[in-house]
Amino acid sequence: CIARAIANQPEILLMDEPCAALDPLATLRIEDLIIGLKQRYTIVIVTHNMQQAARVSDFTAFMCMGRLVEYGPTTKIFTRPDNKETEDYVTGKFG
Repeated sequence: CIARAIANQPEILLMDEPCAALDPLATLRIEDLIIGLKQRYTIVIVTHNMQQAARVSDFTAFMCMGRLVEYGPTTKIFTRPDNKETEDYVTGKFG
């Protein structure tokens, strides 16, 4: 599926839960592929997996009920979010 997506060399790749239902080894391979691809493409990933988002993303957007709550560098979102709602979600207090 990823090979077909990059065949036309798009500027942006959209991935919805790219590692859903994969075992840990396959997930690692896909994450490594994403890390390599992001050198050439802008990649937008939708995921509920906070650990995966922290591993592969340079920037993170937290959305809740269709509204953008917070956006910024991934490290900041996961360690020093500006919004309490974001903090509650990334720390597992909510969601």
